[in-house]
Amino acid sequence: MITSIVLGAGIGKRMHSKLPKVLHKICGRELIFYAIDAVKQISDGGVIVVINEKMDANLFSDYSVKIQKEPLGTGDAVKVAISDLDTDIVLITTGDNPLLESNDILEFYNFFKETKSDIAFISAEAENPSNLGRVIKSEGKFVKIVEEADASDEERKIKEINVGVYFAKFNILKNLIQNISNKNAQGEYYLTDILYKALEEHLNVSVYKLPKKLPIYGVNNRLELSIAEEIIQRKIIEKHMLNGVTIHNPQTQKIDYFVEIGEDTVILPGCILEGKTKIESDCIIGPYAQIINSHVSKKSSVKQSVVIESYVGENCSVGPFAYVRPENILSNNVKIGTFVEVKKSHFGENTKVPHLSYIGDATVGKNVNIGAGTITCNYSGLEGNKKNPTYIEDEVFIGSHSTLVAPLIIRKGAYTAAGSVITDEVEEDSLAIGRARQVNKVGWVKRRKEQNG
Repeated sequence: MITSIVLGAGIGKRMHSKLPKVLHKICGRELIFYAIDAVKQISDGGVIVVINEKMDANLFSDYSVKIQKEPLGTGDAVKVAISDLDTDIVLITTGDNPLLESNDILEFYNFFKETKSDIAFISAEAENPSNLGRVIKSEGKFVKIVEEADASDEERKIKEINVGVYFAKFNILKNLIQNISNKNAQGEYYLTDILYKALEEHLNVSVYKLPKKLPIYGVNNRLELSIAEEIIQRKIIEKHMLNGVTIHNPQTQKIDYFVEIGEDTVILPGCILEGKTKIESDCIIGPYAQIINSHVSKKSSVKQSVVIESYVGENCSVGPFAYVRPENILSNNVKIGTFVEVKKSHFGENTKVPHLSYIGDATVGKNVNIGAGTITCNYSGLEGNKKNPTYIEDEVFIGSHSTLVAPLIIRKGAYTAAGSVITDEVEEDSLAIGRARQVNKVGWVKRRKEQNG
């Protein structure tokens, strides 16, 4: 039985952030979960995540959580993790290494078995090994790991580094981890010290050199975070394209990990698809659309617009330059057009808001046409922050530049005249006119000029 330990308690000082390092996001997902993905397939004994007291344990509800109360190093974190553990083999990985994949771990495990190792760890050839621990060997066998500050000039030329992933027989690990010391400049318990303890006891310590080269081994700063994101983003986009999505200019797209996209949808340049957004088949998204935690149904389009936490039905059109704020529901065949802002509203089938309007806290029926420049006045300063609702029933025609003062009901089939301020209920099939009579003062301009000389 294999139990995995994912170390995620470190603060990550080089990130220069109040947020713990492993909770920084890559493609909308905390980077530690990519490390968990790499090990969970092989972990028939479960996954243990070690976090610090400031982190929310609920984030890891699918796994066993252990809390390292003080930042006493990676060795101490492993002590915390195995305090009541019963297993055969332990796999240890750092939560800041999102680029290792399950196949890498499986190959490492096969090496661990074939070499009959007591402990094994992964090394890799780094293009730039600065600030990384160098793996020192003699006649192909592991001797030690040297940090750059302690390395000689010759040792600094070595490019083989420690990746921070280990397999160990549990009973051996349990004994070794109790004997490591924190007598060092940092006052921490280093996990690498178990390797030296194992050599002292003549145990079999092996090094698995990763066959592939990665641009980074662990994320330690914002630059390395961006490098990891670029690689993971490319894999996400490639997955969608291989599943039947046309994505133009992939290098201009941001598509989060949890986004779903159906076949024959076209993503035009410059789109940002975030959170748990779902886009069904045969849609056209973009150019330059941002969609966050929303559902876009079949054959709909969203172009040069923002859609947030809303539902878009089939064959709808959003944009260009529309702002669909949270809690909107667009039924089938709805048009939210140019420079239209909608918020917390429900639009029935075949309803159109073509341009230059604001509709908020409204329930709009079927086959409604809302003319240009219409606004719902939903805020009542007399009642605190209360937002009043507007109800527009089926087959209503709202004339251009109408102002609808909520709370308000406009009944089925009614019309409002252009330029009206509507404050009272409009009966079914009625025309509402709410504007002052026009007055033309003949000769007024001429008289004004004469008076002013």
